Amino acid sequence: MADHTPSSSPSSLSNLIRLAPLQVSDLPAHPDLPGSSANLSALLTALLDEGASFLSPSTFSGNFKHHSTKPSPPSAARVEVLSHNVPANAIAQIQWTRSHPDNRGVSRSKPPKVDAEHWFARRSLHRDISSKSKETPGHASWDEFVFGLRDEHSKHEMEFTPTLYDARPVADWKGQIHKMEEEGKGGFKGYTSVSLGVYEMCHAIPPPLMPRCFCVLVATASTGKDEFVAVTVPVDFTGAGTDGESVGFYSTGRNTREGEDAQRRKKVLMGLYTAVEVVRRDQEREEVEWIMATSSDAKGNLPMWLQKMSLPGAIAKDVGFFLSWIKDVDEGEAMANTRRG
Repeated sequence: MADHTPSSSPSSLSNLIRLAPLQVSDLPAHPDLPGSSANLSALLTALLDEGASFLSPSTFSGNFKHHSTKPSPPSAARVEVLSHNVPANAIAQIQWTRSHPDNRGVSRSKPPKVDAEHWFARRSLHRDISSKSKETPGHASWDEFVFGLRDEHSKHEMEFTPTLYDARPVADWKGQIHKMEEEGKGGFKGYTSVSLGVYEMCHAIPPPLMPRCFCVLVATASTGKDEFVAVTVPVDFTGAGTDGESVGFYSTGRNTREGEDAQRRKKVLMGLYTAVEVVRRDQEREEVEWIMATSSDAKGNLPMWLQKMSLPGAIAKDVGFFLSWIKDVDEGEAMANTRRG
């Protein structure tokens, strides 16, 4: 089991899982990301530690308060929606640089400005039964959750989310992670099936509003045989790149010239999004618990009060979207992939 004990630093707030975006210099060294220089193992482990800690039972129940309970067909389970606010003055006191040996986590660039964060979460409890079951429909097996939410997290999210029209890979560290694991230099503190990549996630929204794209760093891993975590944090590519090279596809507007179809050639507005997901299996009860927490700012002409009003319903619907999608995924494919993980 990976160690994800909460930090004992003066501020228990993560310096990574914030709406304030990371800069390219905060990312692990990668040939496609000029200026990236962070330590891969340290950053990846910190993201996973802080994500798992944020949604640990004690921290989650202490931070998040019940908001509502919603149906999410075809899910047989109802979805509890919860909320949590982090004031701007608390975020301003975060220790962005972790230079002392006693400090957990890693350093990152200090954001020029911080705002309050409005978090919403959802929690649903599912029976560990195949989504193909005709006798007990509306659930999914542990292997199906692993396949759909841990493995190829961003690609699968696009496949089951109706408004998502692109999950554009920008960079990943598969080769470096594989090499470190082969050489026994993983240094991932017991995490397994580890992945890290940058993606541009693009949503279509009703006109006259522009599509919204979110450039994010996504880390996924199993914390043990009965739990996995996915952590998503925003990245800002403004000003990134050298010698005329641009970093990103939508972030730089390259999509308007090189997009594969009309939707992908539309001008977009870049927003900010962070999220943590934890999925746990209780083998004795034959249940799977799925928790997701998120904070976002879609920017533009969408006022925050309207975003806050619509988000609880939107995140609850995602449970039904996933269960509808996974039911149509070949069971052999899901089983084969999770056995390799």
